[in-house]
Formats: sequence, C-alpha cells, structure tokens
Amino acid sequence: VFMKKNEVVLLSVLLLILMLGMLGIGLFGKGKKQTESTPVSTPAATGENTAEPTPAPTPEKEYDTVDEVPDKVMNALKKEAETAMLSTRDTYDSLDKGTALNVVLSQDSVAQIVYTLAENGYSAIDYFGNMDMQNPQPLIDFGNAVNAGQDAEAAYYVVHTDGSIHANNLVYNNGVGSVITISVEWRDGNPRIYSAGQFSLSEIKYTEKGWLICNRYTGSFDKDGKLGTNPHTFIRLVPYADDKRALSERYLGSSAYAENNLFTCTWSSNNFGELDFNCLYPILYGQYYGTEQLISSNINALTGYATVSDTNMHIVPYEQFERVIGHFFDIKDETIRAMADNSSSYGGYFILGAQPGFYTSTTVHLPEPEITDYWYNSDGTLTMKIDAVYPWYGTDCAFTHELTVEETKNGFIYVSNYVYESADNIFPDLALKREREAEIVTLGE
Repeated sequence: VFMKKNEVVLLSVLLLILMLGMLGIGLFGKGKKQTESTPVSTPAATGENTAEPTPAPTPEKEYDTVDEVPDKVMNALKKEAETAMLSTRDTYDSLDKGTALNVVLSQDSVAQIVYTLAENGYSAIDYFGNMDMQNPQPLIDFGNAVNAGQDAEAAYYVVHTDGSIHANNLVYNNGVGSVITISVEWRDGNPRIYSAGQFSLSEIKYTEKGWLICNRYTGSFDKDGKLGTNPHTFIRLVPYADDKRALSERYLGSSAYAENNLFTCTWSSNNFGELDFNCLYPILYGQYYGTEQLISSNINALTGYATVSDTNMHIVPYEQFERVIGHFFDIKDETIRAMADNSSSYGGYFILGAQPGFYTSTTVHLPEPEITDYWYNSDGTLTMKIDAVYPWYGTDCAFTHELTVEETKNGFIYVSNYVYESADNIFPDLALKREREAEIVTLGE
C-alpha cells in the first residue's frame, strides 16, 4: 500500500509540471524584419476602427513587478532589445554626440537612429514625438485587435537624445493589458540594459484618429504619486501631415494653450468676447520681437518694465502693450483699454510673467493642438479645425475649435476662434489669470 501511494504522488507531480508547461507566456517575436508592413518612407495608417475601445478589467494585483515575468520571457525580451540597439551601432557611431560630458544628440541625429530601427523591422519613434511613428503597422494591428477584444502583442522602441533606447513590449491577454519596458544604453561600445520593469495597464484603446492610448494602473500610488504622475501614454500611429505641422507651428506655436484663452473661448474681430489680452501679452511679446516669451525670471532683463510693489506683477506702458496686441488683431486701442486690466495711475497694463516652476507644480499638464482639417475662405482667410489632445486626461479630443487667421504684409492676424460646445469639453486652467486678478484687488484698483 505504501508503494502505491508514492506512485500516485509521483504521477500527480508529473501532471502538475506538464500543466504548468502548457501555461507558459507567449514571446513577442519582434526581432525579424517586417517585410510585409508599410514601407518606412511612407508609413501609411490603415482603415477605420469599427469596434469600440475595450477597457481592460482592473488587474487582481495593484502593481506588477519585473520579478513576476518568467525568466525565459524576460531574457528573450532583453536579448531582443540588445539586438535592436546593435542594429543601430553603425548609425550611432557616425553621429555627432556634442561636446558635453554626456551624449547629446540633435533631433536630426535621433531621427537617423529611428529610421535605422525601422529599416531593421522595428516600430520606432523619438521621445518627444516630433516624428511620425516609423513602421507603425504592427502597432496598428495590435490596436485593432485590442478594440475587437482579441489577444495581441506588439513592441515599439523610443529613442532618446542621450542615445539610449527604451523597448516597450505591449501585451493584451484575456482582457488584461500590461507593458514590459526595457531600457538600453551604450557602454564601452556595447548595449547595456540598465533597467527593466513591468506595469499593469488599466486600459488600452486605439482611437479613430490613430492614437494608441495606454493607461497605466495607478491603484497602488499614493495621493502625491497620482497627482504627479501622468498614467496615460499617447502613441501617434497615423502620420501627422507636414502641412498641418507647419500650420500649427506658425499659427498656434509651442504655447498654444498655456495660460491664455486665445483658443479656448469663442470670439471674433466684431466681438472679442472673454478674450484676456493681459494673459496673451507675455506670449505675443516673444512672437513680436522674436525672443522667448516673458516669464518671471526674464521679464526685467528683457523689458525693464516697472514692478508693482508687493505683487508679482509688472506694468507695460500703454503704447507698448497696444502696439504688440494690435499687431496680431484688427482692434482699436480704445477697445484694448476697455477690455484689458490697466491703470492710469500706474501708467499702463498689468501683466504677470509665467513662473514655470510654480506653474508645472500647481496645474495640470497642457493639451497639444492637432489640426484635423483646414481650408481657405473666399475672403482670403484661412480656417483650421483643431482638436486639443490632452494626454493628462487620456483623451485625443478634450475640445474642438476653429481658428481663422489672415496673412498680412507684416505677418498675420488672428480673425476669430469658435469653440464647439460640448458637455465633455476639458479646458486647461488659468491659474496666473486668477492670481493677477487677485493681486489687482489688493491694490484697490
């Protein structure tokens, strides 16, 4: 009887080992060149998304760690990340790395590494998102599969200005998403992995506009961690046309939605509505003079404007303020004086230069403009339809507006802005506007 029990135990152990082997996690298979995907020179996006985005269930564990990834899987992913980086060695070695102690690559140099990765079959993009995703088809297929509720795997590589590469391995399995990130740097001429981690994703969705959005699960974060961490990763898979990029750069700039309401309220040259010219002046000053915009640290050096005692405000003389504003709008000086905060006793208009440290620590990150369409009108003006992409809130359309501009012999003027009304609109905060108005109250003005 004793021998029969041992035989039963042994048989049970063997069956258990067999079952565990059958439950192994699939590998990603990313090292081979994607010969059937869209050519690198024309990374076209495909088709409409007919399925609704499928939110992933909340994982049983609040936070996954790299230790929970089977060694076989992790070793394969690390080897693949090193192989990807090795494929760029000749390109990297040929690049100008700057004169600083640390490597500093130009955007053009980063682009060359991105193109090299794509030529070797990898999906790749630069860290700042200035480029289109190269070789996007595997990720497009991944996004469409997730939207359809199907299991899928894909990977993409992010190139940084210090020459390092981050491999992001996405998995969607049985309704649960995760990402394994492996960071690789050059060390003595060879790839060296310096960090690796696995993170749960509460949601993965591929939008109709071609954004793959991955939302990291933050259930284990404390309050400060949640406030200071953006859990949303936005990956543009559909190329952003060069003409739209150029229009955005010229007419919206890099501070489109930063502490001003030029594009977040409805107004026209016949009715300027709630437009706040005091907030606009520090931004338009930089455009007018071809310098950086006015912030708290440079406002005295660049302008010499008088300070207002016991406040953070400065005074811009009437003529100076009205000249800059009048350059960008078809507006009379008396209209500016009627709308903008000013004081005859102080001799001009109140402004508050942005305080970058204060601003980033007390307000949410800003949306970015995405021109979805544009057209020229019969009167010669140009109208652009723009979506505000707001990663902090996990949406590729926080609100939509139409901006109309007109070219002039001295540049261009803003003609009108129309904001589409929606209960779902999300607008950036105007913290410095409130501060300026509060400080003016203390002056008794």
